[in-house]
Amino acid sequence: MLNHQSVLVIGLGKSGKEAALLLKEKGAEVTVLELEKNFSTLKKKEALQKCGIQVVFGSHQENLLKKKHFIVISPGVPYNLPIIKKAESLGIQVISELEFASLFIPAKNIIAITGTNGKTTTTFLTYKILKKSGIKALIGGNIGTPVSRLVRRFSPHLLSGKIITEVSSFQLEKTFSFSPHIYCILNLSFNHLDRHSSFFEYQKIKAAPLPRMGPDDFAILNYDQPQVSSLGRFTLARVIFFSQRQKLTEGIFVEDDRIMANIKNMPVCIPFNNLQIEKFHNLDNVLCAVGIALIEGVSPELIGESLTEYRPLPHRQQLIKEIDGVRFIDDSKATNQAAVENMLASISSPVILIMGGRDKGGDFSYLKSRIFDKVKTILLLGEAKERIREELGGALPARECKSLSEAVRVAFSLSQKGDSVVLSPGCSSLDEFTSYRHRGKVFANEVRKLKEEIEEKKSI
Repeated sequence: MLNHQSVLVIGLGKSGKEAALLLKEKGAEVTVLELEKNFSTLKKKEALQKCGIQVVFGSHQENLLKKKHFIVISPGVPYNLPIIKKAESLGIQVISELEFASLFIPAKNIIAITGTNGKTTTTFLTYKILKKSGIKALIGGNIGTPVSRLVRRFSPHLLSGKIITEVSSFQLEKTFSFSPHIYCILNLSFNHLDRHSSFFEYQKIKAAPLPRMGPDDFAILNYDQPQVSSLGRFTLARVIFFSQRQKLTEGIFVEDDRIMANIKNMPVCIPFNNLQIEKFHNLDNVLCAVGIALIEGVSPELIGESLTEYRPLPHRQQLIKEIDGVRFIDDSKATNQAAVENMLASISSPVILIMGGRDKGGDFSYLKSRIFDKVKTILLLGEAKERIREELGGALPARECKSLSEAVRVAFSLSQKGDSVVLSPGCSSLDEFTSYRHRGKVFANEVRKLKEEIEEKKSI
């Protein structure tokens, strides 16, 4: 219990709200600072005040630091805010919502999955496998349900079940004790450089839990990426590698049409010739989830059944409609260049690619060689469109569109039967949309409207 400690929460997103409620339940005196006053934050303020939590709006509120024991930060709040710098200069500890919530969960029950791409698919797939095996499991973190909410709603369960958490670099910042029993790093590529000072800093944040883990814990790392595999030397945990390219003495790898594994000296073979690998977007996601399941004692037969039954999540290479032989695919979750590359690797048809949004600081020129063979035309949207055009350097025909609605119609006009029109932005959605989900829903709605318009013309 927090014994009436005075705590400041900064940020009134989902995580901030749930952290504030958890703090209150644990006996703290809670104040929430939110920078933006709008309909959503005003509604949350009303709900929190009914629970005895004060909510304050505004950016210059250093007076709130008086007598604070510590500060909890929502993931979306940048750590260079003056009030945060002031707090740290005063010796007030600043921690993330993930760090705070995990204090109430036994470390041996936490499975955490991170990486630049594939986190959500791997987290959800792992959850499905463990649930099918009869293991008590909850899912949360960056996938949608803040860990603070899991603690509030399922406290008894947390003592005996598994908590499968997707963790982002934003959540891992300002963690000091977060140390899962199983920690997985799928991949690392340039991302969020608008927030992190360099790729090295981004890599360091992703690796933060590794030195805290012990010999009874497991670190599952991508052997095929040196920037990930090299992190194994920073942990006392047992390192389990996965690889699509190498046969490993110990770990999880691919051989012919089989997933091979050797963990805990138990060789395993899982055929995947009927698995439809494209629904997982990347075989790495499968290998990592299989590794977690085997560590947790799930049988190979049950893992194979779970993989066969798996249904993909929306906005991740999701087929929306086919119109006159042209497939429209929603890959709105592709918010960085590596995700666009993964999409192109998994698709066989010629592509008309819709890109753009809010720039996250990555290098679009990285995609030049990847797009040349598969992409016919690029349609550019949003704040980043000029930089995308400039960095791709005329590698392909490119055309700017004023809206997603226009892009859908232009893409169809440029397409031929057998083509795929793919929304794979390589950017954040926050210049025009509230989230990648919102962007994907708008895309799907515009595709449906286009189909109706075409069918109406045919019926005349």
